[in-house]
Amino acid sequence: MRNFYLEVNLDNINYNINKIKEKTSKKIMAVVKADAYGLGIEKVTEFLSDKVDAFAVINMEEALKVKSEKDVLILTPELSREDIELIKDNFIITIDNEELLKKIASIIPEKEVRAHIYVDTGMNRFGVKPADFESFLQTVEKYKNIKVEGVYTHLNNTGDKDYTQKQISKFKNLILPYREKFKEIHILNSSGFLKYNDEVDFDTMVRCGNIIYGYDAQPFGYKKAYQYKARPIRVYEVEKGEFIGYGNIYKAKRKVKVGILDVGLIDSFDCTKNVRHNVFYDIAKVIYHHIKYYSGIFYNGRVIKIVGKPNMNFTIVEMDDIPEDAEFNIDLSPIYADSSIPKKYRKEDLNV
Repeated sequence: MRNFYLEVNLDNINYNINKIKEKTSKKIMAVVKADAYGLGIEKVTEFLSDKVDAFAVINMEEALKVKSEKDVLILTPELSREDIELIKDNFIITIDNEELLKKIASIIPEKEVRAHIYVDTGMNRFGVKPADFESFLQTVEKYKNIKVEGVYTHLNNTGDKDYTQKQISKFKNLILPYREKFKEIHILNSSGFLKYNDEVDFDTMVRCGNIIYGYDAQPFGYKKAYQYKARPIRVYEVEKGEFIGYGNIYKAKRKVKVGILDVGLIDSFDCTKNVRHNVFYDIAKVIYHHIKYYSGIFYNGRVIKIVGKPNMNFTIVEMDDIPEDAEFNIDLSPIYADSSIPKKYRKEDLNV
C-alpha cells in the first residue's frame, strides 16, 4: 500500500450542505460528476443520500455508481443503445434533440422515461436554442413514453454580472409561460448560487457541486473537504557535496536529512515545473523562488523544501528537524489527480 492517500472529510461535506440549506429552501441536486470531483462517487453519494434531493452525473457509467435511490440526472444528452437499455426508474435523462427521442422509442418503446430539457442560453455546447424551445416541446409530446419533469440551463460565466443576469432573464422569460409543464426548474450551479441566488425566484432546485466539496468557496465560509497526505517511505542522510535526484540539479551544501515521499508526476504533482514557457518566465520563476519558496508540500503549516526534481513516482524533501514518521500535506487537486490514489474517509475524527 502507498504511503500517500486522499483524506475526505465527510463532516465538512455535511457542514457545506447545511450551509447551502441555510441560504435557501430550494431542493438540492448534488453534482457528483467526475467521481464526485475526485472524492469517490460511491462513498460520497452513500453519505449524501439522506441529505440532498437528487444527484447529477455526466453519463450512464457514473449514474450506475451512485449509491442511492434518489433521482439521478444524467447531464449529457447523448446515450448509446446500451445506455438506454440500462435506464432505471430513478434515472432522469437530459434531452435536447429528436434523434435521442427516436432512439429511445425504438429501443424501449414501452418504458416510461423521465427527462429534463436542457436549454442553451449562451454556452453553445448542448441544449435547445430558445428560438426552438416551443417547437421542441411539441416534438417531445409526440413521444408518449417520454415524461418531461424538468427544464434547466447552465450559467457559464458567472464572473460577468451583466452577461449572467441576461442569461437568467432569458431563461426566465422563456420557461415561465410553460411553468405548469415542469415539476423542477434549475439554473443555479455552485458559482451561480453563491452570487445570484437572491435574484432567482422562479426555480425549484439548485445544482451544486464545487461548494459541496469546498472548491473555490472557502472565502464564502464553506469548508475544504479534502486533503492529500503522505508519510516518507524512507528517511536518510546525504553528505555535503553529494547530488540528489535526476540531472544533478541539487548539490548538498551541508550534511542533510532527506525523506522520500510516495508522490510524483504520475499523480499530477508539480507537473508545471517541467513546462518551459520562455526565458522571461524562467527568470521570473527564479526570482519568485528566491523571494518566496513554494513547493506544494507542508508540515504543520510550514512550506517544505523539495530537493532535486519530483520524478515519476517519488519526491524528495528536506527533513532536518522533522520527525521521521511525519505526515505531510500535499497541495494537489482531486480533479486533476489520478482517481486510483487511495482514499480514506473521515467522520467525527474516525476513519470510515
